Amino acid sequence: MLSELYLGGSMGKVVEYEKRLTLFLDFLGFSEKVQATETNSELLMDLVDALGDAAETANIGNAPDFQATQFSDCLVVSYKFEDPDALFEIVNKLSLIVVSLTGRGYLIRGGLTYGQLLHTDKIVVGPAMNRAYFLESKVAKAPRVILDPEIFNAALKKPKIEVLKAIKKFLTRDKDDEGNIFWFFDYFSWQTVVSTVGGESDLFPKYFKTLSALIKAGLKSTDTRVLEKYVWMQKQYKVARDSLLATPDNHSFRRENPGYLESIEKLPSLGRAAARAMKIIAGAKEKEKKKK
Repeated sequence: MLSELYLGGSMGKVVEYEKRLTLFLDFLGFSEKVQATETNSELLMDLVDALGDAAETANIGNAPDFQATQFSDCLVVSYKFEDPDALFEIVNKLSLIVVSLTGRGYLIRGGLTYGQLLHTDKIVVGPAMNRAYFLESKVAKAPRVILDPEIFNAALKKPKIEVLKAIKKFLTRDKDDEGNIFWFFDYFSWQTVVSTVGGESDLFPKYFKTLSALIKAGLKSTDTRVLEKYVWMQKQYKVARDSLLATPDNHSFRRENPGYLESIEKLPSLGRAAARAMKIIAGAKEKEKKKK
């Protein structure tokens, strides 16, 4: 039985939770960026544009099919899950948002789940919201958007194999600290960003350079929690970079796109910086053990 909520006191309208796909996204480092805008009007304009772009993308499509709510550095998008196509729509939206914002230099973390939710133009509340927030804040940890396994359980009850295959093109697998496997949106690889999401191939070297700069800066942090996030990013970056550089010298892509892969090759691997960060993290953990 659906849970009921009463809005506006005893005379208010009775509303019910719905089973909805629920996506919660959070801008990382948002407070620091906002603080910097106090003395940098250009950064403020860019931040406003980035927030506007995210909201505009979230609202693409047939409005009755979904709801989107933005507050400060957070964005919630939900769909009533009556057909697997809704899962494709919400995964496609999150991919467009993440790629767009990453290209601007903003990192996103989030969680996508399925459950009971009340989402209107004025309110968003429910167990699914709590679960999506938990996935974002406690499970994702690194800058990534992860999918709750419950989503696939629900999708398999509404079989549409071609949709599930299309969705998995956006995703790759990883493990949490307990060894549990989950899927997350891959915003590093050329194959995903260009071929699957539809990003412009000519812009990918610039996009990848932005990723490189974000990771390089992050690996200079003295905070081990921050370093762990960027060590994870460097691993994904390395896999994506190595995959491109493995393109054979006689491959048609190199002939048709002169200088393209060379521009990727010029970017640092960041392996040494990541190794230094890992030593700092290991040292901090050793100190914690000794304290105990």
